[in-house]
Amino acid sequence: MKYYKIICWSECPFCLRAKMEMIEKKLPFEYCSIDHSARMLEYYQAIYKHGTVPMIVEIDTSTSQEKFIGGYTDFIEYLNKSIVDSQI
Repeated sequence: MKYYKIICWSECPFCLRAKMEMIEKKLPFEYCSIDHSARMLEYYQAIYKHGTVPMIVEIDTSTSQEKFIGGYTDFIEYLNKSIVDSQI
């Protein structure tokens, strides 16, 4: 099984769009708000080398592998590519 992790600010419009996209597509996800922890933001920025939120990660539970997707726009492109690839 795969699920997604959204590292976000609760009031960020792009974070909320990512969350809504997951709900609409019935994708399993966790929504990790870092509103009150600048240190957590710095930690995730260092790990994923990404400066903004949301930071979206795909996690494969069978292998424990994480794949960093990127921000909201990267996530939409990733979904669109996945749909195209599944139709080939």
